[in-house]
Amino acid sequence: MIAIKILNVMKKIGPIIKDKTNEEKGFDYASLAAIIIKAREAMIEEKVIMIPIKTEQIVQRGNDITISMIYRFYDTEPDKSGTCDFMDVNVPGEGCDKEGWAVYKALSGAYKYAITQTFAIPTIDDAEKDKYSSDSENNEDVNTLENDIADDLLNENNVETLLGDPQVEDFENIFSLGNKVG
Repeated sequence: MIAIKILNVMKKIGPIIKDKTNEEKGFDYASLAAIIIKAREAMIEEKVIMIPIKTEQIVQRGNDITISMIYRFYDTEPDKSGTCDFMDVNVPGEGCDKEGWAVYKALSGAYKYAITQTFAIPTIDDAEKDKYSSDSENNEDVNTLENDIADDLLNENNVETLLGDPQVEDFENIFSLGNKVG
């Protein structure tokens, strides 16, 4: 059942450190890469996948794009009747860019917030991390993530290496789930 799997993912993720700063507007935020790395591990363990299934709305005002996306969270383990349970999440995204990247920024924002809201992931400042991780194992995980980010290991050039190398059959399995859903 997808609701139980989502709860299990929530238990495994924990808070994520805000690892980036928007210099222009002066606020810290958790990067998409930091969120994906934490969520992906827990989702794989619970056999939950997330697929964008529909763009509901796209509004453009100059260099600003607002979208409304629907993401489907699947429990990849079929129930007794052979169907895979799922839950749809509708989330907005917004992006602004003068050089043509607004749509991609809006899609990234929608994806990020679909994950953080579905799994109720708190983002915390570096100064707050000790409140949320009292045992040494959690502190090591937080420190490892911080070090990876600080060492610039999380970047567009190595995301595939960090997230794995999917094979064609992986995608075939994902897309065949649609045929099983009744």
